[in-house]
Amino acid sequence: MRLRTRYAAALALLIAPVASAQDPPAGEEVEVVAVRDVTAEHVGEEITVGGRAVDVRMIQGSGFQISFLSGFLALIPESHMHLWTGVDPMKRYKGRNLQVTGEVMEENDQLFIGVTDPDQMKVIQRQRRRRR
Repeated sequence: MRLRTRYAAALALLIAPVASAQDPPAGEEVEVVAVRDVTAEHVGEEITVGGRAVDVRMIQGSGFQISFLSGFLALIPESHMHLWTGVDPMKRYKGRNLQVTGEVMEENDQLFIGVTDPDQMKVIQRQRRRRR
């Protein structure tokens, strides 16, 4: 219950249209900030954050919360869930390495990115090591 009220205000901010991140020109690398390195200094900046999603939860009436090991969050408001057609965020993102692009926001000392478009999230496949 506390979790729902804690992020309800933050998710309400996400209902308003947010400019989705633009893809970089072909061949241009995107600078990815590790989730553990995101600080309050990043609030208001649009960045790409990378890390492993350790938990994905449905917050009844608000949307999905994707938690990273460092405590950083990606929040998908319920009003935008219709854009994830045929995708169950719990199955798609939990335990995966993700890159999330968007504006870093802060609510009650919690840093997060509001995800209003599936293109803002990218699952990164792990590179497998070759045996010699």
